[in-house]
Amino acid sequence: MVQKIASLIDETLMAMNAHLHVQMTNEEKAYLDAHFELIHIKKGEHLMNRGDEVCYLYYLEAGTIRLSFPDKEKREISARFIEPKEFVNFSLSHEEQLSHYNVKALEHCKVWRLPKQDLQQLYDLSINFNKLARLHLEKSINHKIKREEDFHKLDAEERYKKLMANERWLFRSIPLKDIASYIGITPQALSNIRKRI
Repeated sequence: MVQKIASLIDETLMAMNAHLHVQMTNEEKAYLDAHFELIHIKKGEHLMNRGDEVCYLYYLEAGTIRLSFPDKEKREISARFIEPKEFVNFSLSHEEQLSHYNVKALEHCKVWRLPKQDLQQLYDLSINFNKLARLHLEKSINHKIKREEDFHKLDAEERYKKLMANERWLFRSIPLKDIASYIGITPQALSNIRKRI
């Protein structure tokens, strides 16, 4: 049986401990189920490329997604990894927006998408979805701030150890070369760290 998007979002709220603050109404759940569309992305395919117009809000049901961007030497730098039960891009706005990232499936992914115009209507209709969006954005901003601090406070080995302690799920399906770029080192430097510890 195919799970409906509203029940998946309820699971996300439970995982975030946000269910205490956000309780979707039956009408809101019906809107979600009617307007989100399930798509499948094969391993290696891009959901979006950097510079593409952002037309959808995405929710990852299964699989792993990598957000990356090219540095000045055209190397792909891992900016973030998305695990199941997370939204991919809650930062959609009313204006035309281009993707800052290449968004790639690292394994087969089940992704739900909501067209931008339906998202704007949902924001207008649903206080609960606004709360969910705010909670998700707060979580994303906090994650980004902590990563930025780590780059300034910790050396490469300390960043690796912290990643192992706090985001161990990354090591189940993400290539080590992508993890290396995520913590700001070369694959060879990561290999050396792994041998030492």
